[in-house]
Amino acid sequence: MTQSTINLSLAPIHGITDAVYRQAFAQCFSGFDRAVAPFIQPRQGKPLRAGDLRQLSPENNKGLRTIPQILTGHAETFSAALKELHGLGIDEANWNLGCPYPTVADRGRGAGLMPHPDKIDAILGKVLNGCPVKLSVKLRLGYISPDEFIPVFEVLNRYPLSEVILHPRTAGQMYEGPIDLERAKHAMSICRHPFIFNGDITTTEGFRDLQNKFSGAAGWMIGRGALSCPFLPAVLKGAEFPKVEDRRKQLHKFHELLFEGNRQWQSGMSHLMDKMFEQWEYLSRSFADPRRVQRRIQKSRNLGQYYDAVGWSFEQEIGEK
Repeated sequence: MTQSTINLSLAPIHGITDAVYRQAFAQCFSGFDRAVAPFIQPRQGKPLRAGDLRQLSPENNKGLRTIPQILTGHAETFSAALKELHGLGIDEANWNLGCPYPTVADRGRGAGLMPHPDKIDAILGKVLNGCPVKLSVKLRLGYISPDEFIPVFEVLNRYPLSEVILHPRTAGQMYEGPIDLERAKHAMSICRHPFIFNGDITTTEGFRDLQNKFSGAAGWMIGRGALSCPFLPAVLKGAEFPKVEDRRKQLHKFHELLFEGNRQWQSGMSHLMDKMFEQWEYLSRSFADPRRVQRRIQKSRNLGQYYDAVGWSFEQEIGEK
């Protein structure tokens, strides 16, 4: 596989990689072939929320193909959501079997379904019967045991899924600790669908090592590595890492698009500033002293102070590669 044919997906990061972020990223950077949107939670017997439909509308996702992600453990609700999304012109969706947060998993959704392959089997059997869109699955090694994926993959192999995306940690690990490469290799070996590797892709060197270990992978999903360094996806595909001043200009443009986009989407100054504070958790990592930059931004109490802090931040030293 040549660098130009590497398939890269933007991971769903709740609260960050929304429609505003995806459109701004597509206008400023390159490298991603598509994005999986942060999950939506359909309600039993009710239509999808207007805010969710707005986030997922193709009209609001120009420039980067976006695949909705569904978080549910109820087949009928799942099917109704897929039909509604199809009505928007969406032709593919993803089922979240990996969310590790206890408020989700303890209620039998996300990673909480991993110990129950029989339930996963029953849900897929109903949902894929006449399903109007392609369906993929994103999952972890397990909820409690890191071997729960084995019987789950046996179930997934029986259904016509478009792909399987694996984050090789358990729910208990959240996003900390080492990824389990040996179990990820076993998962890929037993998977009959295109296999997408997701987890800890943060450097070119680390990615090349993963490519060697997972030469059979159909693609790669990158989350926090790309949020911290938005130039990374293009570099992984062979682009030159931009010079310092070029990076500064691109990052500044990215910030302006994020700010203007969120000003249109958020209701009121406090919501806008809270949203931008979240974005700066990752934007700050492009600077040589990210903690200092983030502290300066978070001291802002109004938009005037915020823009003073932004101006100061973009005068600071940009970090190394």
